[in-house]
Amino acid sequence: MSGVAHIYDAELSPSKEDIAARHAGIVTLLGSCRLVDPDDVVGIEVLVGADIDGRTVQLPVTYRPSEINPEHTLTEMDHSVLGHRWVSNALGDPVAVAQFIRTILEGDDGATRSDGVPAVLDLRGSGEEGKVDVGDVEFYEVTRQRAVGTVNLDGRVRSFQLRMPHLLRRMNTGGTSADTARLHLIGWLPALPEKRVVVAELSIRD
Repeated sequence: MSGVAHIYDAELSPSKEDIAARHAGIVTLLGSCRLVDPDDVVGIEVLVGADIDGRTVQLPVTYRPSEINPEHTLTEMDHSVLGHRWVSNALGDPVAVAQFIRTILEGDDGATRSDGVPAVLDLRGSGEEGKVDVGDVEFYEVTRQRAVGTVNLDGRVRSFQLRMPHLLRRMNTGGTSADTARLHLIGWLPALPEKRVVVAELSIRD
């Protein structure tokens, strides 16, 4: 279990709907799913919604009390409980990337919300490594859909590529496609577990 994400009854400006529309073309925000920062500093959230063509798309973001990197900042936000926040592309935030990698490798699931609201997608990593010690993340390249760099796994520095596609496509469960060769973070609607989509793809190399 990725833990419990503490959710505040707060007013946000701009709203998550505004952020999703501006930065991901989401016209209808369906909800979100979360992971948890073990140090309880960084909010890690994947906003999920429909674009103008009715396709299901995602926007992975983080929330911090201070700016981590201007290149990855999407906007600033006023939070009525936590104060001023910086909203960033999650693929440029080492804390978020470390948690996506950990969740995938350990075969862990997404966080639960403290307010009891269910996640829009249930999440599950495809790995089977049990407990993994994920250390420092260093970036070589970051885009809105991909992060490339190195990560310390169990004391060993490994190269990685983490991709979080804008468009949530169905998981290919047969054949020998790339879907079977990579590690994944899979999501599904709680009522439709058979209809799985690829939230993230992970490649790890020596």
